[in-house]
Parts: sequence; C-alpha cells; structure tokens
Amino acid sequence: MKYKNWWVILGFTLILGLVIFSCSKPDEPTYDKSHPDPNPTGLAAPKVDSLSPSEGYLKDVIKIYGSGFNSTPEYNMVSFGKNAGKILSASTSELTVQTPNIAGQTVPVKVSVKGSEYWSQGMPFVFKNTLAVLDSEIVWPNGVAVDDAGNVYVGSADEGVIYKITPDGNKSEFASVPVSGSIKFGPGHYLYVCEQGEGQIERISPDGSTVELVTSVSSPVAFDWDQNGNMYIIENESGIDRLDPSGTLTYMADVSTAKCCRVFGNYLYVTRIWDGVISRFEITSSGLGDEEEIMTDLDSPLGIEFDEDGTMYYTLAWNYSIYTLAPDGSEETLYEDELIDPAESPIHYMCFHGKIMYMVHPSWADVGFTQSAYIGVEQAPNYGLNF
Repeated sequence: MKYKNWWVILGFTLILGLVIFSCSKPDEPTYDKSHPDPNPTGLAAPKVDSLSPSEGYLKDVIKIYGSGFNSTPEYNMVSFGKNAGKILSASTSELTVQTPNIAGQTVPVKVSVKGSEYWSQGMPFVFKNTLAVLDSEIVWPNGVAVDDAGNVYVGSADEGVIYKITPDGNKSEFASVPVSGSIKFGPGHYLYVCEQGEGQIERISPDGSTVELVTSVSSPVAFDWDQNGNMYIIENESGIDRLDPSGTLTYMADVSTAKCCRVFGNYLYVTRIWDGVISRFEITSSGLGDEEEIMTDLDSPLGIEFDEDGTMYYTLAWNYSIYTLAPDGSEETLYEDELIDPAESPIHYMCFHGKIMYMVHPSWADVGFTQSAYIGVEQAPNYGLNF
C-alpha cells in the first residue's frame, strides 16, 4: 500500500511541475505589432535600376539606384562578383558604394538587404585595366619620380642619363647625371638624385639645364624630407644621416641593412631588406628616437610608400604583388602575382603620385622595366615640396 501512495505522490509532483513550467515565461520572445521582430524575414528582393558610373577603377565611389534598399547602410550588402563593396551611405532608393580591389574584369553588381533571402538582379560593372608598362628599354633603371604635370622620370645607371616620359608615352633625355639610387622631387621642385658611386646627392633644375651638388655622403641610396625641411639619407649598408636646411650633415642611426625610406607624419619609415623588417623612427627636435619594428619576418622588404590615409604600401624583393598595412593594423595584398615577374629583378623603387603607384625593376645592369599600378587613393604629402 505504501508503494502505491508513493507513486501517486510522484505522479502528482510531475504533473505540478509541468503546469508550472508551461506557465513560465518562454525562452523565445513573442513578437506582435507592439513588439516587432528585429530580424524579420520574407521581404522582397531589392531592385537595381542603374549604376553611375557603370565602369571605373578599384576604390572608386559609385552610386547604385533602385528600390527596396535599407536606409541604414549596414543593413545592405553589395557584391561585385565575389567581392564586397564598402557602403558609404544609403537611402531606400540610392546606395553610395566604394568599389573593391578588382581590375580588368566585368562583374555583376547585386544588392541584398536585411530581411530578404534573395539578391537583386545583377547589373554589369566594368573594372578598367589598372596596370601598365611605361618603359621596357632603359638599361639598369634606377629611381622613379613624377612631376606635377604627370611626367615620369627614370634614371639609367648604365648610361648616366635621366629620362623623361610624358603622359602620352614620349621619352626624351632630361639630364646627364650618373644616377644610382632613388630620385625624388624636393625643395624648389628640383629633382634630387642619389649617386652612390660618386658618394653624393645632386639636384637638377626643373628645366634640366643645371646640376648642383647638395651634399657628399657615403653611398647614398634613398632619402626623404620631414615637415621641417630636414632631409634623411640612407647610406647603403651603413646608416641614416640628416641634412638640415642649413646644410649641416649629422649621422643619426646605425641601420646596416636599410635600403629605402619614407617620411609620413612624424616618423621616418625604413625597409631593412636582409633583416626582413620594416621599422620606424620618431622624428624629434633633436633627431631620431629609438627604432621601433612595426613588421617582422618579411621576405626581403624593399620599396615603401604611403597614401594620404596613412596606409603603408611595400614590396618584397622577390615577389610580384603590392602589400599594404593600414593604420588599424589590417593587411591586404593588391595585384596579387600580377606585377612583372621578379625573376627579371626585384621591385626596388616606388613613387606614389595622384592615385597611381610607379615602380622600377632595375634588372641588374640589363634592360629593366618601369610599371604603373592604379591604387585609387591619393598619395601622402611630399614634405620636400613645401620648401
């Protein structure tokens, strides 16, 4: 009898528990007119009517016109083929989008919105070709620079000549100078030139008629200016010098494997090719601060440049891509395996002008290449042009 009572009590307890459980608040919320679902489904697909423009380059800003878009930018997604565009602003009928890194392809542009399981129909967008070979005849090309008119200057270490290439492709001799290293426009819009063999840096007047000595220094290979007009010079396999506006030369740092440099903001950035390091020095009133390594374990970093947003662009000597490091630490590869094969020679010299990167492949005393690549972002300031 006692066992029968036990089962009755147990059964009553289970039933009571089920009743209490069924009356408790459900785990899943209940949605109604007063409590709408924040992630609704079942919306119709958006519709794309047109693109403006319908062709362009990577990182261009375009408009997408249509209907059914979400006015909250992050509630839309735009695909360019297999790549996503960056939505800058949105309304129900218009999206402003930055195009992704694509070149030389026609891809469908589609839009998806939060709450719909479907994409819009595709609308074609033509990505123009963004790579060009400007010259493949200069022997042992060294250095590359671009003036305000878009003329490209490249030195021939073999001939002791600097050539000028106009935007329409005409090439002529600009000056007879034994260039061997970087060249760059600086104060007075003079073209400054490294001459490693002669142990000096010279400058050439804007019309190419005069050549003047700037300073004598052991094996100069690269240089740049800070915002106060100081020139920082990389001595090949030795270190860094500073030439102040008064002409005083001061040894700043012992960096034995530095090859290229670029000043951005208040820092001097340096590529140390054989150490696999990109580092920087803070520019102070008394000179340079301690070296800070910002990228390590790289495979022979060589060329280096910056855009106006602070993104760093660099090349690896035996690779044929452009690599980037953004201020937030994110990395990206541009033109992956699309540049001229470095079996010919490393991509040594780089010059950023407008939204185009210019690069030189020296080719070890043989015929080299000068190439351009559209980047889509303006270059960082050349502080030397302020003086």
